[in-house]
Amino acid sequence: MAPNNIPGTTSTPPPSVVTCADVTQAGDVGPTVGIESPAAISATDITTTEDPAGEPLYLRDAQSFREIGRATEFVTINGKKVIKEVAGYVQAMITAAKNGEHSLDGIGTITIEVSDGFRTMAKQQEYWDKSPTNPTAVENGVATGNPAARPGRSNHQNGIAIDFNVSAQNGRVFEWLTKNAWRYGFIRTVTSERWHWEYWGNWEGQEKPTWAEGWHSAKTMFSSVGRVHACNNMQRSSWWTSKDAPSPHSDAQTGGRSNSWIGFGNEHLPDKFDRLYPGWDST
Repeated sequence: MAPNNIPGTTSTPPPSVVTCADVTQAGDVGPTVGIESPAAISATDITTTEDPAGEPLYLRDAQSFREIGRATEFVTINGKKVIKEVAGYVQAMITAAKNGEHSLDGIGTITIEVSDGFRTMAKQQEYWDKSPTNPTAVENGVATGNPAARPGRSNHQNGIAIDFNVSAQNGRVFEWLTKNAWRYGFIRTVTSERWHWEYWGNWEGQEKPTWAEGWHSAKTMFSSVGRVHACNNMQRSSWWTSKDAPSPHSDAQTGGRSNSWIGFGNEHLPDKFDRLYPGWDST
């Protein structure tokens, strides 16, 4: 696969260009995620649901879904609702990036924004209804169907899934998240959606919410999207813009097929971090 399948955006290219990572690292599962405590959430930042019973939370269960609890408290971040128990970790991560913590090559401020958070059943249905085609349709190796999860089966509906502005700052947001999100409990779980991250930490700094009992436990950084994986079709993201889904449900700086850990400068990011920041993934 030629390097120009992924557009470069940096003025100084890395010393070597790779596309599918160092295969000697294929078995690397990465660190167990969630070593940072959540930021304190002010009572004034919390909104409660109009219905005292709260919003129902759903979990995919085999080929269907089930209700796992209710949430009554949310925090609005960048205009998006985030369930309170997860919002603290999101806010801690946003603040750390803004303050230049865990920086990249001396670059200070990284501005992380939430582009999507908790979804109601009605909102997930709205996404699903945007495509009447076969949801698994593939044409010439490119997914042409609806990549949205069926209503009731998205982790946006139980609150652990958060979409971030990964294309911002010439991909520096994605790079910072790749290097640091695991510290705050977030990992990627959908290979072809680099904006989609989920909280799979151990609830460091707070009591585990009752709705997470029985199905949620700490994972490792590469447990869902492997450090080394087969080159993947990344063009699926075009569905979101073609169906008028909210921005930034897209990854415009990515083209063609690639291991999805490739950075916007054409280097596999975990390999890059091994070279530049030895021990970056150490707890």
